[in-house]
This record gives sequence, C-alpha cells and structure tokens, in this order.
Amino acid sequence: MSGTTHPRVPLGGFDATTAGLGSIVGAGAFVAFAPAAAAAGPAVGAALGIAALVAVLCGLSTFQLSRAVLRRLPEDQGGDATARTAARILLGPYSGFLSGWTLVWGLLLSSAVLALALGAYVVPEHPRAGAAGAVVVMAAVNLLGFHRDPWVTRFTVAFVFSVLAFTVVVLFNEAPNQPVRVGAEIEASTSGVLQAAGLLFFMFSGYTRLATMGPGVRNPSRNLPLAIPAALAVAFILYWFMGSSLLAYYGAAALSAEPAPLLEPMLSVGANVGTGALVIAVAAAALGGLWSLLDSAGGTASAMASDRDLPAFFAASRNTRTGSVPWAAQGTAAGIALLLVLFGDLDELLGMASFALLFYAAITAVCAFSLKDRSRHAPRILNLAGAAGALLLALSLPPLSISLTLIILVAGLVVRLSFRRPRSTRTPPAL
Repeated sequence: MSGTTHPRVPLGGFDATTAGLGSIVGAGAFVAFAPAAAAAGPAVGAALGIAALVAVLCGLSTFQLSRAVLRRLPEDQGGDATARTAARILLGPYSGFLSGWTLVWGLLLSSAVLALALGAYVVPEHPRAGAAGAVVVMAAVNLLGFHRDPWVTRFTVAFVFSVLAFTVVVLFNEAPNQPVRVGAEIEASTSGVLQAAGLLFFMFSGYTRLATMGPGVRNPSRNLPLAIPAALAVAFILYWFMGSSLLAYYGAAALSAEPAPLLEPMLSVGANVGTGALVIAVAAAALGGLWSLLDSAGGTASAMASDRDLPAFFAASRNTRTGSVPWAAQGTAAGIALLLVLFGDLDELLGMASFALLFYAAITAVCAFSLKDRSRHAPRILNLAGAAGALLLALSLPPLSISLTLIILVAGLVVRLSFRRPRSTRTPPAL
C-alpha cells in the first residue's frame, strides 16, 4: 500500500499501470515466500493465483467506491481512506470508524513488516536495529513534510523489478548445483494453500493506490478498470517466477526456514555484485514503502480525529513549505511502528498485516455492493466474490495472527462505542 498523493499531470493507461506496479511490487516480495512455503509447501503457485484473483476483485470494488466518492465529494482526493469515507456514508459512523481503524493498523503492521525486511537483508546481524533505524529516518522525513515525486517511484520500481528478475535467473541457474537439503517434506493441503494465499495477498495489497488514482489518470473510467488487472497480472507473473525459482533452489522445507531467502543464491554472483544490488533494491523498496505507509497511517488517523472518531489531539498539525503535516498522528504512528519492529516477529506481523488488509478489503467490497450508482465494470456479483474471497483468506491465516489483530480492532471499536459522538449538522450525500 502507499500514499495518497496524485501526479500533477494526468497519466495515461500505460503510465497508470506503471505507477500501479510501483505500489504493488515492493519489499514484501523479499520475505513473504518463506512463510507461504511453510503453509502451502510446493503449491505456492496455486496460493499466489488465489491471492491475485482476490486482489483483482477487491481492486475493482475499490475503484468503484473511489469513483462514487469523488463524484459526490469532489473535495475528497481519494486515496487509501476512500473506503472509510464510503463506509461512513453507506453503513453508518461506526462502520466508518471500523474501516478507518482497520486501515490504520493495516498500514502500521505493513510498515513493521517492510522495516524488518530491510533489517533482515541490509543488517542481517542486527535486523531489529536496522528496522528501527529505518522507521526513525522515514518518520523524520514525513514530519519534515517531504513528499515523493512520481519519478522517484518510477525509478524505484524499475530498479527493484530488474533486480527481482535477475534473482529469478540466478535461482534457476544455480538450482541444479544445490545439494539435497535435509528436512521434513511439507505436503500441500487446501487449508495450507488458503493460508499461504492470505499471506501472499500482502504482496498485492498496493492495488489500492492504483484503484484510487482517479484524479491523476486521464479518462479513469476507461483506463483504471484495464490498468488494475494489468498491473496485478504483471506482478503475478514476476511473483510466480520468483516462487518457482525459490522452490527449485531450496525446496519447500528449506525455504520455509529462511528469513532472507534471496541472500544465499545471490552470493554466487562474483565480486559482491549480486548481494550489493539485492541490498540496494531491498533498501529502496522498504524505505519507499515506509515513507508512504507511515504518511498514509498518520493522514488517516488525523482525518479520523477531524471526524471525532479519534481524540482531537491527533488532528494537530503544522504548516511546512510543502503543506500541512499532521505531526501528532505522524509521530504516534511512527512510535507504534517502532514498538512493533522492536518486539514483534516478522512472520507473525506479516500474518497480522495480511488479516487487517484482507478485512479492510472485505469492508470495501461490502460498501461497493451497497452502491446505487453502479458501473458496468463491477457488477454486484464481483463485489460479493471479492468480499467472500477476502474473508475466506483472512480466516485461513494463522490463529494467533487472527486473534491478536481482532483484539486490536475490537478494543478500538469498544472504546469508540463508549463515547457518544456529537451529531454532525451536515448530511452526507448519498452514494
């Protein structure tokens, strides 16, 4: 997932697809295959296909919601919080709170996963220290009011994509030379494949950035319904080759035990060229993702405070040369992310982040199902399929990840229900 800023010059269909790839292909690809292999064994490819299909369905629902919200509320700039706005209008204020609260925690947990991915590859001797340093640096960047230009995203995705493609070649080339690794075989099962699909959904969750780019895309009603599946299809092809090459190199059992599975095979490239390029790619993808995720988490929390869903303190902001910065929400988001990387386990945080993102995707699909103003690109049956798929994958995740995330979400909802929200004098427009 990523931030909510839109390019100044509207993008065409090809550029929108490229921008979407920049949001989808990220640091999650460097760490998600190991826990997926532990769940699905050799059936990682099937799990990947299920995750991609659910992402396409939920992406079309997100696009439909964004389109409806921007038509009725042109001052709303879309972004990751589109479903929160729609849920508040379509399903009521408490549903709006639950959607926003789920999104905030999905962003924070995702931030922790990306930071720990950076630590595992860049500072393998002290991964938590590296992760904590990344969170602190990117929090400072956000608090100073810096924003990424579109060219930075394009350069990053081009470089990361190229390095990942290069690793696939290296993995397939080195696989025949690998000794047989001793370990218990992991057999594929339906529950294991679904659990792996839920974990791998994390790698596709950046589709929300593309689906809510309406103001930044030329003729979005035509281009976005094509760009969303196109970007996800390209990402799926890259991820499929990555998963297949990792299984060929390690085998499912050995892969499941690797915290940084791409490091070892890249050592075969001489003069540290392979590991150097890999470390730079991980750092670029993780830092770029942290930049956007922490900014989105703080921005969403600040908007919720403005709607009286969170304490007014989180709406506090200051003006910079590049705009207003919600410093209270941004600082709190960074503090929570820092605690997560210091005390959380990477695989457990990945499961929690995936559950939050899938639950948020299900809320989005339900809101899209409730729309009266519908487009031909997303009939209600697709909304139902997206909601059902997202919930099925969410409930297939490890029980501990589900339990911990539900505790956070329910606790927030209980606190919110304990306080009476002042009635708004403005009647929200129907969608």
